[in-house]
Amino acid sequence: MYRLHNITYFISNRCLFDKVSLTFKKGDRIGLIGPNGSGKTTLLRIMTGRLTPDEGMCEWSSDTRIGYLQQESLEVLRDQTVRGLVMEAFAEANDLEQQIAEITDRITRLDSYEDKEYPKLLSRMEALQSRYDMLDGGKRQARAEEALKGLGFSSDELDEPLHTFSGGWQMRALLAKLLLEAPDILLLDEPTNHLDIDSIDWLERYLPGYPGAIWIVSHDQMFLNRMVTHIAALEHRCLSLYTGNYDAYEKQYLQQLELQRQAYENQQKELEQAERFINRFRAKATKARQVQSKIKQLEKIERIELPEEDNSSIDFRFPDPPRCGVKVMDIRGLNKTYSTDRDEPVPVFTENQDIGIERGDKIALIGANGAGKSTLARIINGTEPFDGDRVPGHNVIMTFFAQHLADVLASERTVLDEMESSAKSHEARTRIRGILGAFLFSGDDVYKKVGVLSGGERSRLALAKSLLEPANLLILDEPTNHLDIRSKNVLLRALNQYQGTVVAVSHDRYFLNGFANKVWRVGGGRLFEYPGGFSYYEWKAKQQSDRADMASYSSTKEKDGHGRAVPDSVMSGGSTGSPAAGKSMNGSGPKSKQVKRAEAELRNRFSREMNPLKKRLKKLEDEIDQMEKEKTAIEEQLADPAFYESGDAQEVLKRHGELERRLERGWNNWTEATSDLEVLQERFDGALREVLEGG
Repeated sequence: MYRLHNITYFISNRCLFDKVSLTFKKGDRIGLIGPNGSGKTTLLRIMTGRLTPDEGMCEWSSDTRIGYLQQESLEVLRDQTVRGLVMEAFAEANDLEQQIAEITDRITRLDSYEDKEYPKLLSRMEALQSRYDMLDGGKRQARAEEALKGLGFSSDELDEPLHTFSGGWQMRALLAKLLLEAPDILLLDEPTNHLDIDSIDWLERYLPGYPGAIWIVSHDQMFLNRMVTHIAALEHRCLSLYTGNYDAYEKQYLQQLELQRQAYENQQKELEQAERFINRFRAKATKARQVQSKIKQLEKIERIELPEEDNSSIDFRFPDPPRCGVKVMDIRGLNKTYSTDRDEPVPVFTENQDIGIERGDKIALIGANGAGKSTLARIINGTEPFDGDRVPGHNVIMTFFAQHLADVLASERTVLDEMESSAKSHEARTRIRGILGAFLFSGDDVYKKVGVLSGGERSRLALAKSLLEPANLLILDEPTNHLDIRSKNVLLRALNQYQGTVVAVSHDRYFLNGFANKVWRVGGGRLFEYPGGFSYYEWKAKQQSDRADMASYSSTKEKDGHGRAVPDSVMSGGSTGSPAAGKSMNGSGPKSKQVKRAEAELRNRFSREMNPLKKRLKKLEDEIDQMEKEKTAIEEQLADPAFYESGDAQEVLKRHGELERRLERGWNNWTEATSDLEVLQERFDGALREVLEGG
């Protein structure tokens, strides 16, 4: 058992914690949450011993090993390699191996086995070897490589000097080292900040088997839901422990707030009754004893405080976007290569793909770090040159947000001045305060100079600026960085109400799952499109992974020119369709007339089955779109208190309930039709593969 006991800590005159206590044990995975500035990182540093509390103590034995992944970059030796850093995790096994090597060398130098030192050296070596085997010392290299590759490093990068990598990649290497060291208490401060979706997925599969206790500070709601067994909420200088994941915490927290509100209201009624009694009978001598008794009771009562307003209720809406054409953007013949200092250029997109964005698309743009997500976002925005054509649709007005915009804010301006400098219309100026409040700038915060803001505050301000003016295409590159969970939910609600088109680069899966109706994954030089939300993408990607594992096991998986497995694709048709389309899958050259005829017959046969399904899907999507627009219009009416005074309120509420039921049926039918279409697509891909391979 481990215990934080009566921890009190001040920064200047501000009290961060006031006698906070908490007990946890081996195997607990605790999510530490709280508003920005509440002291989460400070508490972790107290637990490591880097900071000393003003009062209280951490109660665990002196030999308890604590590992800490901090947000700041680590200092590395100039020539230390990625592998070299991670191999330090096996300090005892490394030392044992060195001792065994030294004893082996001494034995080989003996004149004969009859030397009196020989049995002593042999006995010592056997003891060392036994301990080395117990530690699985022979598997160190394999375990280090598994962790590093799981966190995104390629085989070629493992022996590169660590200082040549960015701070984010250095943090990945440090995380791998900490996981392999397996300290008794592992403290992870925003571990997913520098990870892409694939690396987060690997970490989520690794941590459940971790032997020690884990504390996680994170704004990644899905990560907390999947990883933690408890939530420790740090608010108002107190630390409260809740059992379960983040969703369970939210339910318990809301119930607790409601109980506190009811207790406050009941106490207020009792206090009012007591005060009325005192005021009424204060002057009557016959009631003097009772009055004094009431006064003493009031003095002894511990007053219940009214719960502070939950800022998750803060809301804002995007301005209504100008109407644009159905086709928002076409990218034709997508090819992109970066020049480098090395002899060979770095290819990013290599397939001459045609991709399109249509009005109403809300696209989650995902992929491994370095795969080309931000590059594609800039290509769509028109700020990144590439080999191909970019064709915007009619009346498309774009807003682009990227993290670097935080670096070009004017340091001498206040937060409010900076926002006003970007407000070109009267409507935008009226929305400034609401947007600033949504992104945690309230009260006197709006008068802070930009130059004194932290990096996170500058990023939030840059995002707030990007959302001021009306636009019908939002391109957002990592918009949730530096936002806490409640602020992200504010942004999420706004995106769901937004009637325009969105392309968002992010590794925050809860955020992506909350708004996306299409997923684009970049990798291997091309883009793969998945219709449906992020949860559907995860399900489909797992199916593909399972099929790939099975195919690899049976040695029948199609190989590309470099001996790598060719990924399956789930495409909605057109130029981003099956990788089999348009060329021989075995790369054997031009198709024969016989193969072309068989392929044409196959396409015609499957088209007769697919086209009705595609038409049904289009009809369902149009119906769902119409119902969602009507539902949104009704909800705007319901948000106006005056509406309930009209005679139509009951009928409108009835219509709202009917729409919700019809929408649920519509989405179920859409999911079923999409599944049927995908089954057909897989059958077609398999049949086409047989035709092409047979030709």
